[in-house]
Order: sequence, then C-alpha cells, then structure tokens
Amino acid sequence: MKFSVVIPTLNSAKHVELPIKSALSQGAEVIVVDSFSTDGTDKIAKELGAIVLQVKGSRLKARIEGAKISSGEYIINLDSDMYLVNGILQKLPDAEAIALGEITVGEGIVAKLMKVDREISQRKYRENLSIEGGVIPRVYRRDVLLEAYKKIPEKLLSLQAFEDSLVYYLSGVKDVKFIPNAVYHVEDDSFFQFVKKWYKYGKNAKLLKGTEFEFLIRRRRPGVSWKEKIELLPVFLTKGIPFALGYYL
Repeated sequence: MKFSVVIPTLNSAKHVELPIKSALSQGAEVIVVDSFSTDGTDKIAKELGAIVLQVKGSRLKARIEGAKISSGEYIINLDSDMYLVNGILQKLPDAEAIALGEITVGEGIVAKLMKVDREISQRKYRENLSIEGGVIPRVYRRDVLLEAYKKIPEKLLSLQAFEDSLVYYLSGVKDVKFIPNAVYHVEDDSFFQFVKKWYKYGKNAKLLKGTEFEFLIRRRRPGVSWKEKIELLPVFLTKGIPFALGYYL
C-alpha cells in the first residue's frame, strides 16, 4: 500500500520536522499544506523533501487541497505536532478507514490532562469508534476521503473544530480499524494557550449551529464508566468551559 501524509501548517517550524521525517523514512509521500507561514515552515519542509502547497484558509481546506494532489492509495491526516511511530505503516491493515492510537508526549499540566483523556478513550476504543465517541480515523482510503470532502457544504470549509468528526460522518465508513500506539502527539501548550485554543474552537464551532451536523458538538463517550468520567472531569472542565464560552457567547 502507498501512503500520502497530508500535514496542514501555520508557523509550525518548531515541530514540523518530526512528522515529515517520520513519514518519509517509512516510504510515504509527504504533502505539507502551508498557510503562508512567516517562520520558515515551508522552507524547512522543502529542504526535508516534502511537497509544499501554499493554501490560505482553515485546516480542513488545507487537508482537502493536499488530498487532491496526493498519489497514495491511502491518505493519512496528521497535524504538525504529530509524528508516526517507526515502522507503523507496515502494520496498517487494508480498511476503508483506520484510527491511530495516540501517545502523548510532553511535560506539564496540558500533557498530563491529554494523556488521561487519550488513554481512557482509546482503552474504550470499540465503543468510541462510533461517531458519538472520541476516537476518530486519521487514515482513509483515498477515494473514500475525496468523496467525503465533496459532500462538505461550502460554508463549513472554514471549520477548525470537529472537522475530523464531520469528515468521518460524511464518509459513511463502516469498516474502521484501530491500531494502538501508532502516532506520537506533542502537547507543549501552556495552560493559558490550551484554554485560549478551546475558546477559539467554541467560536468556530458556531458554524455547525443550526445545521444537520450540530449533533457532532454533543459527542459523548460510550462505554466510559462513572469512575473514568470522574478521572476525566478536569479534562472536561478545562476544555469544556472555554469551548462553551466561545460557542454560546
């Protein structure tokens, strides 16, 4: 199987080397879709051997444009702060879509919060692979993903929150596999940066308000016990309060 890795970037010079090198070393095509960064992100990507496309707009729009020029049978959507575990591409099964188990990397309160969040969600991955769950595919067969992208309404192309869930829903895939410990996710935001980011997500998620996709905002976590919900409470509050402020105010 041939893989194309699509990475949207905006002033991502700090981390972009990690996903590019991890993908190229495993024989994947790498497409960096840069939103006109001013910190040299595009230059770094080109020097490392990635295909660089300049597209102004949302992360979702970047992924769509990157997918269009890809040549792989499968497309992997990575963020600029994520990188593949060595040798993982050889282990990916043939499926319409694949969810990649994430390993949290980093120190500090945000890394600790996200580590708990991911570990519980992924432990319950069988239930959480549903649209209402918290485990979303990042790998799609190219034809399936391009068809899903075509179904996205024009007014939602600037979506920056829940865009992965929207694509998952529109893809209509049933054959979803889960591969644990497949990708590293660097979490080095300060607590303030993290809260600010979720406030912005809340403001952006207003695009879904009043649409048939509004239900995506109210995702639950099937299979999570009350004990685990208590463990997740700090995560819910840290993400949920700023998100709600952005969404409702």
